Amino acid sequence: KTTRSKLGALMLKPSLMQFKKGMDSTETGGAPLLGINGGIIKAHGSSNGTAIKNAIRQGKLYLENNVLQQIKSILTTEMED
Repeated sequence: KTTRSKLGALMLKPSLMQFKKGMDSTETGGAPLLGINGGIIKAHGSSNGTAIKNAIRQGKLYLENNVLQQIKSILTTEMED
């Protein structure tokens, strides 16, 4: 490895670590499955306590931010145009 490539890797490390954290199922908790009249947060069957906590937190945020209603509004507007 060259000094140049090592320097480049060092500069990218924080971004790559953040990306890795975002891809960690424990950190994200689960994936949203949104239907017409409701939705769920689907977690892995082997999720630990932290992942379940984060899945619940994610679901709470979806409810608080009225995500499903916002999606319905956008789709309705798009279909009317």
